[in-house]
Amino acid sequence: MEFLITIIVAIVGGKIGLKLKIPAGAMIGSMVLVSIFNLFSGKAIMPQEYKVLTQIATGAFIGARIEKKDILGLREVLKPAILIVSCMALMNFILGYVLYKNSSLDLATALFSTAPGGMMDMTLIAHELNADSAKVVMFQLIRLISVIGVIPIFLKKIIRKKGEAEVVKTYEKSKSDKKNSLENIILTIVVGIVIGYIGYLSKVPAGALSFSMIGVGIFNIFLNRGVMPIPLRQLIQMFGGALIGTKVSLKDVLEMGQLLHLVVIVIVGFLFMNIIIGLIVYKSSNFNIATSLFSAAPGGVSDISIIASEMGADTPKVAIIQLMRLVSIVSFYPILIQIIVKIIK
Repeated sequence: MEFLITIIVAIVGGKIGLKLKIPAGAMIGSMVLVSIFNLFSGKAIMPQEYKVLTQIATGAFIGARIEKKDILGLREVLKPAILIVSCMALMNFILGYVLYKNSSLDLATALFSTAPGGMMDMTLIAHELNADSAKVVMFQLIRLISVIGVIPIFLKKIIRKKGEAEVVKTYEKSKSDKKNSLENIILTIVVGIVIGYIGYLSKVPAGALSFSMIGVGIFNIFLNRGVMPIPLRQLIQMFGGALIGTKVSLKDVLEMGQLLHLVVIVIVGFLFMNIIIGLIVYKSSNFNIATSLFSAAPGGVSDISIIASEMGADTPKVAIIQLMRLVSIVSFYPILIQIIVKIIK
């Protein structure tokens, strides 16, 4: 009964978040309402088995976005992509360490809080690896808001200063000829579950998510039938938000209030990282300044690509690099964090 109530609360919260157009609203709305329900009643329950299901579904959603054209376009963007992912990982580890040394956060939580992956992906992986997922999602939300609402303002000034604000290519969401047929959806889910469960059994960090992502990605590249509808993704986000919400305590809420000064460090750190890496790419490639800066922006693939299209960037290149960043971070970041935590401890 308590589990059913938690699910209802999560769905209501997610719907409210979507209605209010909050970034990652399905997840944030669910998390907030389940957290409130848990703080007042102490009866929010979400079985941990749903963590694996949520990770598998999230991996399948990312994998379904990997298409053959992304692979064919790798040659032109491979060098800048490797440079961006490597520099971003290094600078984020530094930012995470600064957060760790200046707060009460443990090292794993601090590193996941500054990880440049998807907010839900990083939070779920952090939850699996026993980091404080409630704090991770707060800092990830701050990153998302700053990337979408703050960073483009500064990037626009740099682009204008360089005098390269002309539009190179207009970004359009690829019009796939795939049909959101029930058959394709079921096939995608089956591939994700089978491969994701193998990943879970392998004991690889975040194996359920990364294996599902790779399996569905390969399935989509060769058969072009990978489909994960947005409503299903939103439902999974609500489950993910509920998982985190059940872990939120009054102690967490009070501690976050004391960490507000670190919000400035995080936002400034991401802005500094974005500009430095973007300028390095600009100097070492044939990308224009807008393409370089937005390729290095630590935001969502679609959000960054759409904003980039308005500021003179070659948005297909931006989209491919952003996708490569997301796949790389989800696949390798958890392993690197475990290694670093063991070394420093």
